[in-house]
Amino acid sequence: MATTKVSPIICSLVIAAAVVVHAQPTQPIYLQYDGYVHNKDGSYTLSFGYFNMNNVDVTVPSSEANSFTPGPADRNQPLTFVKGRRRFACSMVVDRNFDGKLQWTVKFAGKTSTTTAKALDPLYELEHSSEEHATAGLDAAKAPKNVCVNRPPSIHIGNPFAPPPGPDGLTGRVNQEVTLTSQIEDDGLPRGSKLMVAWKKTSGPGDVTFSDATATTTRAKFSAAGKYEIELSATDGERSTSARVNVQIT
Repeated sequence: MATTKVSPIICSLVIAAAVVVHAQPTQPIYLQYDGYVHNKDGSYTLSFGYFNMNNVDVTVPSSEANSFTPGPADRNQPLTFVKGRRRFACSMVVDRNFDGKLQWTVKFAGKTSTTTAKALDPLYELEHSSEEHATAGLDAAKAPKNVCVNRPPSIHIGNPFAPPPGPDGLTGRVNQEVTLTSQIEDDGLPRGSKLMVAWKKTSGPGDVTFSDATATTTRAKFSAAGKYEIELSATDGERSTSARVNVQIT
């Protein structure tokens, strides 16, 4: 029985095509209304988030498929939806006479998701910890009104699911790697920006070498014993923030 030889090039093209098809986002994006904060000057800060069910980031341009009602439809809302759940992706300050009628709609993968029509329902008033997240880096009195406001990235050094480090922070030994982990959340603004992160030593008796100083998780090697302070900074090109952690090396 004769056999048919398949060109390696054809095989490669078929495999590549399969990978591309597999990577296509086919799951919906669900919007959520986090709630509101009643500001001291009488205005309100509204907070919106989303849950991108896909395993890849998805871009939905400002259009009928990504809009606010009533208009203007484009209120500087995120256009790129990062995979997974993102609360506080859009913080918007509205005047004290706001009537509660504002909804965000996104249409993707055959699914339409719209936030609640009762934005000022007392059930949606944020409690203290969520209020801090929604208003972090935001000056309600000076912020532009009725649009999503770019706020600095939020940084948490360490694993939020692990016990907190002791009073000296992390610990390690000379010339042995210490793993530095972080969680950084950003609102995706300004549009088209790219989030940049950087680790550096701010104090300590020796040199610190990072396996990748521009990654959210990296490994650091310390040349001498003593107490060090390490800083992680993040910027979206317009707003920046930083956090520090102590490392005790023996």
